[in-house]
Amino acid sequence: MNKTRTIIFIFIVCASFIPASITSAFSVSDKTSGEPYPHILKTQTFSLNTRNIKALTSQGRHLWMGTGLGVIRYDTGSSEDYEVYDNQNHLLSNGIFAINFDSENRAWIGTYGGGLSHFDGNQWKNYNTPQGLNDAFVYDIEFDKKSLWLATWSGVNKVTGDPASRKNWQSFTVENTEGGLIDNWVYAIEIEPSGKVWFGTETGISSLHNGKWKALNHKNGLGAPYEQVQQENQGTMSLFQGQHHSAQASPSIPNLQTSEYRPNYVVSMLLDKKNRLWIGTWGGGLSLLDTRTLTFRNFTVKDGLPGNFILSLEADGSDGLWIGTNDGLSRFDGKTFQNFSALNGLKSKFIFSIEATPDHSLWVGGNRSLTRMILNPETGIPLNIN
Repeated sequence: MNKTRTIIFIFIVCASFIPASITSAFSVSDKTSGEPYPHILKTQTFSLNTRNIKALTSQGRHLWMGTGLGVIRYDTGSSEDYEVYDNQNHLLSNGIFAINFDSENRAWIGTYGGGLSHFDGNQWKNYNTPQGLNDAFVYDIEFDKKSLWLATWSGVNKVTGDPASRKNWQSFTVENTEGGLIDNWVYAIEIEPSGKVWFGTETGISSLHNGKWKALNHKNGLGAPYEQVQQENQGTMSLFQGQHHSAQASPSIPNLQTSEYRPNYVVSMLLDKKNRLWIGTWGGGLSLLDTRTLTFRNFTVKDGLPGNFILSLEADGSDGLWIGTNDGLSRFDGKTFQNFSALNGLKSKFIFSIEATPDHSLWVGGNRSLTRMILNPETGIPLNIN
């Protein structure tokens, strides 16, 4: 296999691993603030000859990366041991947007235009519209106890049983749910322990529980008011044009070449240990939904965030929420957004994917770069050189 055509790793510096610790989800203060991280990060940095790293998912010592040139399966114990899966050998498309693993630890890949791909440990299988998939563009993959859920550009699929059998596929759209699914362009899925499923779309969020649908959007409080973000958002799209959309076969956030504010556009979601739903919007900041009362609270640059375009979300093992934005990385502890940028050693200001692993590594995917930080298990803050 010709690996060098797809990726080049450059090793910088690495810290040692630290044992895991267990904490509970944080409480959110009435007033929050932002602080710049004061040190140079102690990191391991890799440069990739691809554009955005849209998906990062760990599997034991392996890190799976979804890029615009296929999937990279990297052995984190080595700087050179990796495998590439792309449309030259296994996949139908090189644009990768979602990677997840089922209960048997088998990989499922959501692609841009190539449908759903599955690796059973021995061979790859591809599923597309003939099998029952709503659309060949798959943006998120989640599992409940019995089923596989898929976010696509033409609604949601639920697969129960063997995906090779069309009878096992269900389709949910705006039309067949009578507007319960608020938009057919679906980008994120989160599932509560109760079985309630949340969907992030281009027009807001929807939930499905015991056959009942509920839809919420900016009218209900999703996303900050325009007046609150107008000043900070000015000129942002011109930066995205150069880093994010142009000359890219698989745009990470489609249909947004001109708008600097779409609070209903859900780019990322995360359900935390307290069953709170964190929602990343396009220019409307970070929204927090109380899933019991269905009330929103919004956070923007004025509350301490580095940017109002929330591209990725991840929880660490030390009571922290990591936020990837259009202007760097942030860690939120419920009171303070601690912000990281090029001044700390990050190679990309656009943070498209984040993965926290049990060894207290934090992997950060940006534009043409992957960064690994080692977190202090007690504080959750990256170890620094000082």
